[in-house]
Amino acid sequence: MTIVAELKKGDKVILDGEVLIVENIEFSKIGKMGKSKCRLEALNSKKEKKVFILQTDQEIELQ
Repeated sequence: MTIVAELKKGDKVILDGEVLIVENIEFSKIGKMGKSKCRLEALNSKKEKKVFILQTDQEIELQ
C-alpha cells in the first residue's frame, strides 16, 4: 500500500479489481474542502485508458 501522492508514471496499481499502469498523473492545489486531489490516467491490459479522480492522501494498492 502507498499513498496516491507518491505514485509516478509506470507504476502498476490495482483499482476497480484491475491491474493498471499509470500513464499520467496531475495534482491540484488544496481546494475549499481542504484536500488536494489528483487526476490519474492509467491503461489496463487491453490498452484502454481509464481516468480516476483521487485524494492525494488516499491509500492505493500497488502490484
